Amino acid sequence: MKQNIILADCVPEEIKTFAEGCNTIVADSKFKILSSISNGSHKGLIKNFHRYLKYFTFPFLIFLNRKKYNVILGWQQFYAINFALFCRIFNVKKTNTIIIGNYTYKAKKGVIGRLYYKYMKYSCSNKYIDYIHVPSFNYADRNSRELNIPIEKFIIQQFGIVDMSNSIDNIKAPMENYSLSIGRSNRDFDFLVKVWSQPCLKNNILVIASDTWKPNRDLPSNIIYRNDIKYKESFVWIKYSQICITPIDDINLCSGDTVLLTGMMFARPVVITRPSTLAEMYVEDGVNGVCIEKDAKKAALIISDLLNDDEKRETLGNNARKCFLDKFSRRSMGIQLCKKIKELS
Repeated sequence: MKQNIILADCVPEEIKTFAEGCNTIVADSKFKILSSISNGSHKGLIKNFHRYLKYFTFPFLIFLNRKKYNVILGWQQFYAINFALFCRIFNVKKTNTIIIGNYTYKAKKGVIGRLYYKYMKYSCSNKYIDYIHVPSFNYADRNSRELNIPIEKFIIQQFGIVDMSNSIDNIKAPMENYSLSIGRSNRDFDFLVKVWSQPCLKNNILVIASDTWKPNRDLPSNIIYRNDIKYKESFVWIKYSQICITPIDDINLCSGDTVLLTGMMFARPVVITRPSTLAEMYVEDGVNGVCIEKDAKKAALIISDLLNDDEKRETLGNNARKCFLDKFSRRSMGIQLCKKIKELS
């Protein structure tokens, strides 16, 4: 019997529960995780070249052995995209069901941007690709029009993360009574600086943690900027924060979902700017989180009220945790994604 496989760029343990979720739905051949870590580093020309090279070499090895496999699900989207690209280039008989997982496309500028657009359009508008997993209908519609991909190929399913809520129980809080905003990409931290400059928040501390953003002016005394909080340490900061805020820059992108879901996982009250794809996908305002408009004065008043209401924060946090377990864990993601694929097949 042919094998179903998940092509990953992480250690298999990270998506073990996702595979388990998939396997509760798949009746015949269970999914096996094949991993080649490509995202070890994004810094330096040589390391980036090595990363891009792996995006092509690993799926090419799978392509050479394609007759062994039935369903090929790319947890790393470029592994599935490039597998389909090789099928198109060599014009082979279609023998696999190809699913692009965690799909994202962000236009780039200049010559590189034009080449990237042509590559994505040629690779993704491809008869060998069966399904493309995206987190929202609006995102599917935009990519369908932009890259000429049939809309029916898109599967709408939110992202999921590993439940690590019990992993740091014995670690103390890094500080007391602080709000947190953390992340590397698609963040509008400058907006939060304006918010925390409002008089109603002068006695509330905000920690901004990012190694890609730099303040363009002197920060007010109630904002702490950190560029040295690493991956595992970030869990501690999120867990003990009063609220976890995600200010979105480009409202059409899905960047920021991991931090948002981590806040929900740790039962933190999450705050997100709207309109944004992430707000649409994950947050029901006033139920499992709070949505704020990009008006600094209005946002500051909403946040101030939230910080002064312990009962409301606890209710929002508990609802966020329940929502995470029901919908946004890795296992739940695998179950729901494979259910939808099964319905469409």
